[in-house]
Amino acid sequence: MKKNKHFLIQFVCVFAVLCALLLQGFTHVVKMKPLSGYVPNEQPVKLTFKTYYDGSFQNYLTDHAKRNSGFREVCIRSYNQCLFSLFGKSTNDNIIRGENKEMYLKMYLDEVTGKTFEHHYASQEAFEAEAQRNIEKTLVLIDSLRNHGTQFLFVEAPSKTWVYPEHMPQGYRDSIMPFSVQQYYTRLFEQNGIPHIDFLGYFQSLKGKKEYPLYSRYGTHWAESTIPFVADSVLTKIGSLIGQDMPHIVCVDENLSTNYSKQDGEIEHLMNLLLPIRKPAIPQPIMALSDTTLRKPDILVIADSYFIQLHESAFADAFDRCEYWKYNDEVITKNIEFLGKVKYYPDVYKVIDEVDLVMVITTSVYAYDYMFGFCETAQHAFVDRDAEGEELRIQNIIQNIKNTPEWFESVKQQAVERGIDLDEMLRLNAIYAIEMDKNKQQ
Repeated sequence: MKKNKHFLIQFVCVFAVLCALLLQGFTHVVKMKPLSGYVPNEQPVKLTFKTYYDGSFQNYLTDHAKRNSGFREVCIRSYNQCLFSLFGKSTNDNIIRGENKEMYLKMYLDEVTGKTFEHHYASQEAFEAEAQRNIEKTLVLIDSLRNHGTQFLFVEAPSKTWVYPEHMPQGYRDSIMPFSVQQYYTRLFEQNGIPHIDFLGYFQSLKGKKEYPLYSRYGTHWAESTIPFVADSVLTKIGSLIGQDMPHIVCVDENLSTNYSKQDGEIEHLMNLLLPIRKPAIPQPIMALSDTTLRKPDILVIADSYFIQLHESAFADAFDRCEYWKYNDEVITKNIEFLGKVKYYPDVYKVIDEVDLVMVITTSVYAYDYMFGFCETAQHAFVDRDAEGEELRIQNIIQNIKNTPEWFESVKQQAVERGIDLDEMLRLNAIYAIEMDKNKQQ
C-alpha cells in the first residue's frame, strides 16, 4: 500500500508538470523574458492536399509547437547556461570566445581575416577601382551639399577586432589580412580632402593608456567609457566645419557599475543565459553639455549601430534637430512624426537641404556597403527636386503665355500650322523659352 502511495505521488507530480507545460504553451499565463536575437516571423501554412503532400504543413506544425511550447525560454536559457558554465561554449554560432574570456562576433572576425573581402572582391585591384569610384561619388555629393549650404563629415568607427586582435583565438590571429579596407579609405579621404575622423588610428594609439578597456569584454561597440571623448571629438570637428562654437561633453559622473548597458553587454544578451555573468565594474558615464546657450544646429546622421550610443547621450542635445537614418534604411528621430523607411520618406530632399551637416558613421564590416547607398539617395533627391522645379517653371511660362494675348495667338497659329494639339504647342514654346534663357546665362 505504501509503495502504491509513492507511485501515486509520482504520477500526480508528473501529471502536474505536464499540465503546467500544456497550460503555459496555450495561454502563456506566466510572462517570460523574451530571448535575444533575431527570430523570423512565423508564416502560417494552411492545410491543403498540396501542403500536406509536400510536408510543408507538418513542418509548420512542428515549428509552431517549438515556438509555443511551455516555458521554452527557461529551458533554452538553462541549456545555454550549462553549456557555457561547464565548457565555456555558446549555442550561438556567431559568438566566438577569444583569449582572456574576450568575446567576439564572427562577422567581425570574418572581416579582419579577409573572408568578407574575398566574398565581395575578386582581387585587391578590383576593390581599389571601386573605392576610387566611391570617392568620386563622395566628392560629387559634397559639392551638391555645399551648394545647399550643408557640410559633410565621414566618421570611421573602429571595430574591436582591429583594436584588440591579440585577444582573438589563435586561428584567427594567424589569418589577419595585411590589407585594411577602412584604412585604405582613410588614405583616399586624406588625399582628396574629404572631411573625416579616423577613430581607428586614434583608438589604436590609446591602447594601454586608458584605465578601462576601449571595448567591453562582452560588447562589440565602443565601450560606454569612450563615448565622452568620442562625442567631444565629433562636436569639435563639426564646429570647425560649420563655423560656429559647439559645446563640449562633460562627464558628470563616471558611474562605475556591473550593470552594463545594452552595447557593453550585447554579446552576453545574445547568449541567452539563465544567470548573469560575473563582470568587473566599468564606467557607465553620465554626461552633460558644457554650454546649453549656444546655437543648436541641425544634423542628419547616416550610420550603423555605432551611432546609437551617441544618439542616446548628451551628444544629441547639442542639436536642435538630430535625424538618424540607420543603415540609410530606417528613420529614427525625436522631432518629426514620420517613423519608417527612408525609401518611403517624403521629405528626403527637405531634410538634406535644411540641415547644417550630414555625417556618416560606419565601422569596418560596413565599409563594403559604402555609405549604405546614401550617395545615390541624395542624388535621386536632388534630381527629383530639379525635375519638379523644371516642371513648375514650364507651367509658369505656359500661364504667362496665356496671359499675353499676342503670344497666345501666335502659339495658336503655330499649333494649326503644325497640326498638333494646343496644349502640346504651349509646352513646346515654354521649353524653348527656358532653353533660350539658359543659353543667355551661359
